[in-house]
Amino acid sequence: MKYDFDSYFYYEYSKNVPFTVRIRVTMTEPVDGQALKLSAQKAFARFPYFSRKTRLDESGGYVLEPNDKPISVLPEAEKMPSLGSAEVNEHLFSITYEDYNIYFNFSHSICDATGAMFWIKATLWQYLTDTTGETLDSTGIRIPGSPMEEGETALPDPNALPKDKPMSMYNGGNSYMPLGDYLKYYLNPFAKDAVYFPMEMDLQSMLKYAKENDGSPNSILAAFMFKAVCRLWDSNKKVTQISAAIAKNYRNDVGCPNTYRNLVRLLHAKYTKDMKDWPVEKLSTLTRGSMYMQMEPEIGCLEYRNYRSRIEEIDAKPTLKGKCKYATSTSVFRKGIRDSFNISYVGKVDWGDMEKYIAAVHTISDGHLMLEVNVVGDKLFVNFQQVNRKREYLDAFLNVLKEENIKVTLGEMKEKRLPKISLQKKSV
Repeated sequence: MKYDFDSYFYYEYSKNVPFTVRIRVTMTEPVDGQALKLSAQKAFARFPYFSRKTRLDESGGYVLEPNDKPISVLPEAEKMPSLGSAEVNEHLFSITYEDYNIYFNFSHSICDATGAMFWIKATLWQYLTDTTGETLDSTGIRIPGSPMEEGETALPDPNALPKDKPMSMYNGGNSYMPLGDYLKYYLNPFAKDAVYFPMEMDLQSMLKYAKENDGSPNSILAAFMFKAVCRLWDSNKKVTQISAAIAKNYRNDVGCPNTYRNLVRLLHAKYTKDMKDWPVEKLSTLTRGSMYMQMEPEIGCLEYRNYRSRIEEIDAKPTLKGKCKYATSTSVFRKGIRDSFNISYVGKVDWGDMEKYIAAVHTISDGHLMLEVNVVGDKLFVNFQQVNRKREYLDAFLNVLKEENIKVTLGEMKEKRLPKISLQKKSV
């Protein structure tokens, strides 16, 4: 591997594929922008592996270099500043804020939401320590000045991973996607039509429901979504198969449980329309069974080895154009299994003493019919994301929740506003 592992998604980046994420943290009190700016600098200094910028070398490869400039902390504005640009001091991370909300914006190439949470928790801990005067417990938080933890920057060695053949692999093929919805979005993923609907549910009620229906939050939400889209696609003869893509953090599979790196793969659960009247319990059992069969560590090891082999092929291309062409033509996200909808649950984050100051957390990401899930205390937050402003999918989902007696508080529709990334296209 010639370049930094964190840089290879940049060859897939284009005006059609953002590969950026925003995590919106809603506080219980209005955000003090000046205090946040000072606190953010202290916290960001703890993460040198995030404090980097890109440079294009003479071989057309993206090099990640240290960046000692301060992280950008700006009020939300009509124009979202591009990551990597001079406006955000060339960083691939930035913070914006408005009213009660703090937005943590970052490049998905460097980390996923799990990795970003290290930075987010440290920033919030520092901000709340500075503004409340309270001595907050720092257990489990990588606070400023704390030493680097074991395995924090670990990267798996593909040659050291087990090479046992997985017992089973998903071979369900592609499922129906509403391509008409996607077309306009893919022409401009930064258009204002890409929106999300934030939701709040009671965690204990949801867990109780999941237990009674042989499920987990992932499998239950997948079952709800299947029922919802079935009602909209029932008369569409093109729809023969529907499937869910469910994100899985596979750090443990490859022996790097503590790393910040972007190590996420997808599990798939396949349904057919004749299951539309199945009870949620039966759908959840099917979903969990599909997930379980794909959770073998051997599959994670295989996927990682395949990705590293792909990196070697990218390195072998002598120009940026060649690297980008190969990366996009072999991209899992562009050319992989096509699913009907997506579920992503970071898992329960321990917010400690900060919990009482946080009203909500919602992850904003790329994708259509994409449900991002977070937990704070006794609340479960679901971000229902679409590439258009039509409410038909949302309303169908809410109707399923109502039928299952799941209480939900729906927030107002908001634009995603995912940031672009500013990358060099020519060597200097």
